[in-house]
Amino acid sequence: MKKDLNNCIIYQVYVRNFTKEGTFNALKEKLNHLNELNVDILYLLPISPIGIEGRKGDLGSPYSISDYTKINPELGTLDDFKELIKATHDLNIKIMIDIVFNHTSRDSYILKNHPEWMYHNKDGNFANKVGDWTDVFDLDTSNKELIQYLVNVIEYYCSLGVDGFRFDVASYIDKHLFIAIKKMLNKKYPKTILLAESAFPNYATYFRSLGFNALSDSELTFYGFDILYQYSSATNMYKYLETKDIRYLNMYKAALRLEDILLPNNALRIRGLENHDQKRIYEYTQNFKIMRNLAAYQVFMKGPMFIYNGLETKADHLENLFSKDTMSFEIDEEWAAFINKLIKYKKEKFNKTITISNCLDIPENALAFKTTYKNGKYALGIFPLSGNEETIIHKDFTDGAYFDYLSKKEYIIKDNKIITSEPLFLHLK
Repeated sequence: MKKDLNNCIIYQVYVRNFTKEGTFNALKEKLNHLNELNVDILYLLPISPIGIEGRKGDLGSPYSISDYTKINPELGTLDDFKELIKATHDLNIKIMIDIVFNHTSRDSYILKNHPEWMYHNKDGNFANKVGDWTDVFDLDTSNKELIQYLVNVIEYYCSLGVDGFRFDVASYIDKHLFIAIKKMLNKKYPKTILLAESAFPNYATYFRSLGFNALSDSELTFYGFDILYQYSSATNMYKYLETKDIRYLNMYKAALRLEDILLPNNALRIRGLENHDQKRIYEYTQNFKIMRNLAAYQVFMKGPMFIYNGLETKADHLENLFSKDTMSFEIDEEWAAFINKLIKYKKEKFNKTITISNCLDIPENALAFKTTYKNGKYALGIFPLSGNEETIIHKDFTDGAYFDYLSKKEYIIKDNKIITSEPLFLHLK
């Protein structure tokens, strides 16, 4: 694990929709907003030009890239991007960019100049393996010449000052590419942070059923990734939010208890339900009280806190990926203060002194965690998810007086039981 990643704050920005202008320069003017949030890493969705052929929506998907080494002119120039990197670094914030090495647009530089680097189906035609991405064709990431080309792309962005990379659909990319990238980084840029969008289990299983390989989460860690998505467990949480069926919540709890043990002890998962692919918490719940509890529970787990732009402004819908849909910066002061309190807790409590954070096995419509520190002290995180008051019992709820970090109130646990409708960060007094 790279130093301090466990308690860092990663803030994802979709440059096109982050401001009215949708440019690097406009984003640069908003960096103080991120600095006030105490963000450690600014992560940008893809910044390269978008293909024309098969384009989705009126502006296209940023994941349909025509040339990895160029900057999307809609966002600005290369010099603008360099200035954004400098301004970000001046605030002691690292910058991470999205890398899309599984596929390119259907009119990409690689397709036109190196068609032999593309994946071909059994009929010899350009294609994608899944079959439902109509604006892209897949790359053959096992091709040795392509591997070297893509390693050079990573090296190029590192030379500009980029500190990290989020790899789109990393599970579907050939392991030899990651091995080659890690070899280069270890030699030239060893502090580079690698984040993998590891696949949902059902997608990975389906991919393998088609005869293709899908890298497991443990393999992605072995090949050099510092942080993985939490999709190995999140499927059941999303199903629970859609159906309100507590069976899915119980399956989610079981998955969380397995999640860490299936990876090396130093592996981390990014903690956040919202991103550019998933609905906003409010879209699932239509309830700001439940949204509050769901935002809070993610802070209490091992791994960096992930904020998709808009969580801090109480965003209630997922911005359109293919068209202009500007994020609102209208601030709800009470909500903003709550998010800042969560971030502060992550910074103060989830550092190198933490040994483990366990999801507790409780039958109620709630989540509970126990975090144990190296000095033997512990904290309890309790998060009702029904929107109502819940009576929650667990043997690890040791009787005594506790201080709640969020409300600054005292809570008494008696007979291993607590009653609450609010999220609680309890520390034994």
